[in-house]
Amino acid sequence: LAGGAVNVLLVSGAGEVLLQRRREDKENGGRWDKTVGGHVDEGESFDEAAVREAGEELFGDGDSPRVRFARDEAELSRLLATADLSRAVVFRRAALQLNLRDVRLVPGGPGIRNVTYHVASYLGRTDVPLDGFRPQADEIAGLRYAAPAEVDVLLARGELAPNMAFLWLTHAHALLALAGRP
Repeated sequence: LAGGAVNVLLVSGAGEVLLQRRREDKENGGRWDKTVGGHVDEGESFDEAAVREAGEELFGDGDSPRVRFARDEAELSRLLATADLSRAVVFRRAALQLNLRDVRLVPGGPGIRNVTYHVASYLGRTDVPLDGFRPQADEIAGLRYAAPAEVDVLLARGELAPNMAFLWLTHAHALLALAGRP
């Protein structure tokens, strides 16, 4: 039985991707990963899960008003023009993929785990400085903004979580377009 998951990728106005470093004791430990990721709880929609996870992982509050969700492209454009991106994150759903096979690195040692899941991917913008976030300490070892060329190097060195590598390869152009980058 496949579970539901959400992945959020955010880019700054300078075209840098906000990455999280996974804690060593978590799946994909020590690797750089998408901005936000998590599981869809029972009775929760993908969109509700993305907003909750972004609030929890970035601001320590699943109901954070600093997380702004756009239901469509027009609302995204409006929010990007009106929201204070130095204090908030804004995103919308970019894709829903069913029955994906994911490879995850097992915490604490060599080994991999394969899972099947349905995943909604979200793309958005933020200019919150790193010290403006309150990363969820039991999940995240650190945050950083990385230029696209740096993300490419992390990918080539095997320093990205496997699912982040997939997200980068499939969504980088659309993500960078949100920052006006090619």
